[in-house]
Amino acid sequence: MDPESVGSEYEDFLADLGREKRPTSPAAQAGIDFEELVHRASIVGGNVLAAGQEPTAEEAAAISYGWRLKGAAYQVKAMKPVEINGLPINLVGIADFIKAGIITDIKRVQRYEYGKYQFSAQHPMYLELWPEALRFDYLIWDGAYSYMEQYRRNDCESILDIGSRFLRYLEQAELMDIYQSKWKEKE
Repeated sequence: MDPESVGSEYEDFLADLGREKRPTSPAAQAGIDFEELVHRASIVGGNVLAAGQEPTAEEAAAISYGWRLKGAAYQVKAMKPVEINGLPINLVGIADFIKAGIITDIKRVQRYEYGKYQFSAQHPMYLELWPEALRFDYLIWDGAYSYMEQYRRNDCESILDIGSRFLRYLEQAELMDIYQSKWKEKE
């Protein structure tokens, strides 16, 4: 890995930890736009185009995902208070879509490799927030192809264990004060 990118990634981490406001990157905006297109397609059961209009590759992927997600609840928020390493923590998440016990997250990426989200904390978090959920699906589009990763509870580590390691890291790196001051729940 390039040492400059590691430094940049650490700076991004510190900015996120400090809750610094930053402009939306073009890649992040592409993801937001694609998710909104999928949402529109899910409302109408697929097609978001005028009659006779040929879909672009992005529209075709969104239409395919829209059919799959027709009738799903969109942007569902959940919160769960827990204690990790003696600290009260509120786990919070907003699921892109939930339907029939399946949480679905839409991803628009530049490049995809199988297992990209295997070690993400997102699906363990969401499976903790929605205990009735059967699984978590990532629907991924890279501009040319569609992919899916599925995770069930037994496929991943508990978010409580992940959170415990993260809090220990913050302590060791002397970053706990920043975390506690910036991430304290608003009264």
